[in-house]
Amino acid sequence: MPISVHRAMKMIQAVHAHAATLNIAVTAAVVDESGRVLALGRMDKARPMTVELAIDKAYTAASFGTPTHELAPQAAQAWFQGLMLSSGGKVMAAGGAFPISEGEALLGAIGVAGATEAQEQECCQVALKA
Repeated sequence: MPISVHRAMKMIQAVHAHAATLNIAVTAAVVDESGRVLALGRMDKARPMTVELAIDKAYTAASFGTPTHELAPQAAQAWFQGLMLSSGGKVMAAGGAFPISEGEALLGAIGVAGATEAQEQECCQVALKA
């Protein structure tokens, strides 16, 4: 069952609300299982470059079915660097994105950009509980 737009928007709203409590401005992106954008939200004062970063992080989490911070050990390997190059930068090992799943089914992913890696991961965790 795919992620509904309503659920995706609730996740983004949860990220923005939590980010506000941390006094940070971020962009959050929710993608489907193929990495296509379902919903996107950029907070006031979030830098414009955070839009593409959030989308690319979510794309990577959906593609690998794993949180992006767990990909860091592979980032130095030739095969992963080849993926980063061939994807035009869409594949990235930066933390801040988590897959969204129900049981064994991968539904998509959420990515956050604009803060520290720890803050972005915290925002993602809040969204997954929303």
